[in-house]
Amino acid sequence: MNNQEVYSLLKFNKFYNLILQFFYKLSAITVMIKALVPNFLTLLNLICGCFAIAFAFQFQFDAVLILVLLGVLLDFLDGMAARILNAESNFGKQLDSLSDIVTSGVVPGIVVYQLFKLSGNRVIDFDLNLYLNPIFDLDLIFSVSPVSFIAFLITLGSAIRLAKFNTIDYTDEFEGLPTPGNALFFVSLPILIEHPYLIDSKQYFLNNYTLIALTIFSIILMNVPFRLFSLRLSLSKYDYNLFKILTIILSIPLIVIFGLGGFSLVIILYLFLNVIRNLWYLI
Repeated sequence: MNNQEVYSLLKFNKFYNLILQFFYKLSAITVMIKALVPNFLTLLNLICGCFAIAFAFQFQFDAVLILVLLGVLLDFLDGMAARILNAESNFGKQLDSLSDIVTSGVVPGIVVYQLFKLSGNRVIDFDLNLYLNPIFDLDLIFSVSPVSFIAFLITLGSAIRLAKFNTIDYTDEFEGLPTPGNALFFVSLPILIEHPYLIDSKQYFLNNYTLIALTIFSIILMNVPFRLFSLRLSLSKYDYNLFKILTIILSIPLIVIFGLGGFSLVIILYLFLNVIRNLWYLI
């Protein structure tokens, strides 16, 4: 082999190595982008939850519901994107739960807290100066509605539910009511009770007994090992789709008639059909 041939071979090897490096870096960038897409969607879900909190404190419940609906949609899309892109990771799983605890845990807790206040619970002044003086010379007086803090049991129940969900393998069925479903029930409740068909029953919804009962019942529903179907249709088990399709079809008139407040009724319908489904398979 003469010098010219050696030089040509070295030049070709150098070019070949450059091509390999380019595709290696391109592959690494592609993997990074694939990992970022579902996490970016999860962070958008978290932002929706933060914005919803701000609107909840302003009693703008329509905006709260729209943001929670968007957050629930993003929660569905981030999981789907992770599966399609093969980008599932433990980091993404933890980030998803942290986002859900805000959008589907803190937000409904604040909404119910506001409902407790709207029901006429007395606000009292809590004077910390009685306990801190004369050690600290501070002017600390807080106005609080103690009974209203019961609402944040929903947040605690949601946190327990999400922690349990992270410890089990995902299947096509849920054990207990998913936190997004629970959140949709509560954030649409203030809109539902303002509907002309239910306005005369408003007093029965806005009282401590009803709100406390709904709070406790929701915590039980989220954490009890009661089988609930997901709305993802199965291509192999057609009989599993019956109640899923029925839920979707019956939900449409509820939303048409009651508007955004109809989502509370949709969750009740979903739970009712699950009871029928479970009894159906026991027979």
